Amino acid sequence: MKRALAIWAAIVVPIWIVLILCTHWEPVQRDGWGHFLYHRHVGLSFGSLYDFAKGTYTHNNPRLGQVFTLLQFTPGPWHEIITPIVELGLFYLLAAIVLGRWPSVRSSDDALLFLVIVALTALSAPQFGLMLFYRPYTGNYLFGLAVNLAFLVPYRFHYEARRPDRWWWLPIMIVLGFASGMANEHTGPAIVAAAVLATVEVWRRDRKVPAWAIAGIIAMIAGGVALFEAPGQAIRYNGLASHGSLIGRMLARGIVADLGLFGSLLGYLALTLPWIVIAVAARFAAGPTPTTRPRRRSELALLGVAVAIIATLLVSPKVGPRLYFGSVALGCAGIAGFVVRHLVPRWAKLGVAALSAAWLVFAGFNCVSAYHEVGPEFSARLALLEHAPANSVLDLPSYTVHRSRWVLDDDLAIAQIRNMVAFSFQLALIRLDGVGVADVPVSDDP
Repeated sequence: MKRALAIWAAIVVPIWIVLILCTHWEPVQRDGWGHFLYHRHVGLSFGSLYDFAKGTYTHNNPRLGQVFTLLQFTPGPWHEIITPIVELGLFYLLAAIVLGRWPSVRSSDDALLFLVIVALTALSAPQFGLMLFYRPYTGNYLFGLAVNLAFLVPYRFHYEARRPDRWWWLPIMIVLGFASGMANEHTGPAIVAAAVLATVEVWRRDRKVPAWAIAGIIAMIAGGVALFEAPGQAIRYNGLASHGSLIGRMLARGIVADLGLFGSLLGYLALTLPWIVIAVAARFAAGPTPTTRPRRRSELALLGVAVAIIATLLVSPKVGPRLYFGSVALGCAGIAGFVVRHLVPRWAKLGVAALSAAWLVFAGFNCVSAYHEVGPEFSARLALLEHAPANSVLDLPSYTVHRSRWVLDDDLAIAQIRNMVAFSFQLALIRLDGVGVADVPVSDDP
């Protein structure tokens, strides 16, 4: 047990440190300014939180993650404490869904599975650093996916092996199901379909299903309806979501572009090929590994859910790399499950562990170096904004970091954001580097 616990610590602690450092240094950018300024001008209380949740549901982004995003901007160390825990929890939930049980600190194989899931997701997910450290993305997509997975875990566990029914699971699954339905438009339909499929398989095995399973599915469907029919949906994207039918959007995009959505997912997941090659070589060297039928099917189901999420993008009014995070993470979890259960030879385990660790070291270095650079620059910029005289022209230095899959570039190069920040701090004008700004278009997917 001590050896397994040491392996878990060697994996989790460095990742956790990177997450804490980068959340600490993360600057306020783009959509984050609205949340930041809300705390400055309104503050956080139960009343203001309720008003914000109500307002965003009726007039803005109705997702549950929008409220979590506001909480991430709470002054103090809360972002550095809570966000890394949610992010580690996301990967832990993915490992639990693969295994059909909670990963054990007594198992080095479970630790390896966790490592491979994190590494493959870091390798394959576009804009991986932004999904973890740009709070509007973290709140709306990563947090939403974590809620989806928490909802799915009981179905996966019950599918692996029948468990005693507990009455208190009923209210828990009703709340969790509704929250899961409110989490995200793109992942919700595929997640509830996976829950339905697991429930059908349980019924075929036991000729009965627990009440919580039915209640959870109904609650998630209700949450999804509440999300899709929210008044705020008609306002978002300048009403684009209400223009045209679902089929019309798919046809308007064209068959080549539609197929390209699936091709992009395949391209992202193709980066995991070195891990798959090692697993296949280990399979031929050591022979088939004993495993449960639910485990094998769940690995395939995770890939199926990944594809199903992309299918929902066919009718989405907006498509961008950020919307691939859920499908890529689920697909990587399925691939990681296949890889790790075939790593019987020691050389195969060491090879996969080394390959995964090497990539995470590379990813961690890029994230820490980028945010260590931009974090102090933002702090200095914020001090200048706060102390500038009212109605003055403020010259600010540009950020020295450049846009990458780890970090955003300078958002004040965008006229709309620059003018909003100037107005919020009662300034007449903001200039970058004292020579004006070459404006760039505002992108919904930075």
